Amino acid sequence: VIGGLIGFSIGRSTQQFSSDYMKGTASMMSNNGNSMMQMGKMMMGGGQMMKEKGSMYKDNDMMQKGQDLEDNGKMMETEGSEMMGRGTGMMDMMK
Repeated sequence: VIGGLIGFSIGRSTQQFSSDYMKGTASMMSNNGNSMMQMGKMMMGGGQMMKEKGSMYKDNDMMQKGQDLEDNGKMMETEGSEMMGRGTGMMDMMK
């Protein structure tokens, strides 16, 4: 019963978001996506450097950690690019 009342009250309050709010949200998504892409590139560079040092010192653990960091950096760069695309798409829809 209580869950039904909560669901009803949430469903009833379907207020539209203002245009300024949506533009701000889209801009924030685009900016945050760009930041994620930059962070991903830095992580990839750091991972490559760790792999080189690991190879130089014959340290397999460092090489593996470097590869993991590089892989995570690629993932972050991809997700940042997708977020930036969604933010840009939202801004384009509001024109």
